[in-house]
Amino acid sequence: MARHEDDRAAYLAGEDRPSLAAQEQAELDELRALLGSPAAWAQPDPGLEDRVVAAIADQAAGQPASPRERRAPARLRLRWPRPAYALGGFAAAAAAAIAVALATNNSSPAPQRFAMVVSGTALATDARGSAKLTKTGSGWRIELAATGLPRLANGRYYEAWLKNAAGVLVPIGTFNDARKVTLWAGVPPPEYPSLTVTRQRAGGSPASSGERVLTGAIRPAR
Repeated sequence: MARHEDDRAAYLAGEDRPSLAAQEQAELDELRALLGSPAAWAQPDPGLEDRVVAAIADQAAGQPASPRERRAPARLRLRWPRPAYALGGFAAAAAAAIAVALATNNSSPAPQRFAMVVSGTALATDARGSAKLTKTGSGWRIELAATGLPRLANGRYYEAWLKNAAGVLVPIGTFNDARKVTLWAGVPPPEYPSLTVTRQRAGGSPASSGERVLTGAIRPAR
């Protein structure tokens, strides 16, 4: 194997190697011609860096690239040879594409978030905690963490609700222990800014029992 590789290297260097098959010699001839072409080692357009930086800045600012920048890839393709061995042009074009893609991803808007402090009521004076609300494609994910509430079981449970200014309640989930809970809401918290947690009993009315143990109101997350 090592001898064969030595023969290939020597053939590329211009030496005669009859031990190589005709097809292999033809492939090496093509490679030797490509490597011998000055175009294979062409340097990218000196103005490419400035255009890449400008395109990244435009993407980050949410602005379309200028006509000059939009035309740049076509000119660069004409200037740089198509063969894969034109390493300088190929690497620069790849770097430009990756940089613009990263800038586009980084310019994506952050998900909408809110937070709240929840406090116990007269039914649970020692209860306290917090909640984080994050907008997702499926709805609003609400992560509640509270202490001071006993675990409920045997047909008794807690239920969380969002409430708007008119007093309309929307259920967002049930649980037994409030120390770490993930709830989901299909209504926007800015329109239903109050959160309440009630004690419920299985088999009873699906409406709120009115036995509120936690309350809170949203505020923008920091």
